[in-house]
Amino acid sequence: MAPYHIRLYQDSDHKRVLDLFSRGMEENVPAAFRHMLTVPQTLLSLFGVLGTIVLVGGSWLLATACSCLIILCLWLLVWFSWRKYVATSLQTDLADITKSYLNAHGSFWVAESGGQVVGIVGGLPVKDPPLGRKQLQLFRLSVSSQHRGQGIAKALVRTVLQFARDQGYSDVVLETSIVQYSALALYQAMGFQKTDEYFISTITRLMALSIFRFTYSLPFAWEPGM
Repeated sequence: MAPYHIRLYQDSDHKRVLDLFSRGMEENVPAAFRHMLTVPQTLLSLFGVLGTIVLVGGSWLLATACSCLIILCLWLLVWFSWRKYVATSLQTDLADITKSYLNAHGSFWVAESGGQVVGIVGGLPVKDPPLGRKQLQLFRLSVSSQHRGQGIAKALVRTVLQFARDQGYSDVVLETSIVQYSALALYQAMGFQKTDEYFISTITRLMALSIFRFTYSLPFAWEPGM
């Protein structure tokens, strides 16, 4: 296992950070597509189209072709949805990481191995936390596929948790999708608790791609006036 160390983000890391984030997000497309195909409404729609064409036209070949076309359209829908999310991220907080994180009372870290950035994570204060809480939100956790299984993701999360403790936060919160299975397993293993589930749009609701919100309560909770 190659050694690695975690340090603060530098502007020279920008290109590599964007590449890591984009590749990591695009890896979720197959999982999102498979998940959508297991949803009852998707299966009912496919079988409904298949049955209708067979009953009306009497052609299994036509029905099969139409079903394949629908599946292709669903794949494109998932792909474009993820691409849109990535494009939006690259144009917002990731466009200028120093400004978005380091100059906004948050922070951004990279994991470096062999002189190359192989992992990233950021943290920003929550603007409107629940009454009596001071929360930091974890963003953009990603590790290169060639460097997974080495504990880098866990170390990056621990870095965020330690930063939150040092800055007097009461909680660290984060959001991740239902199909990011490795991330879900990591957060739950580290003690994060699921506190909410929602859909960001009508399309994601139809695709059954929900967002989970997790919270990690720090041992020494911040109190107003501290």
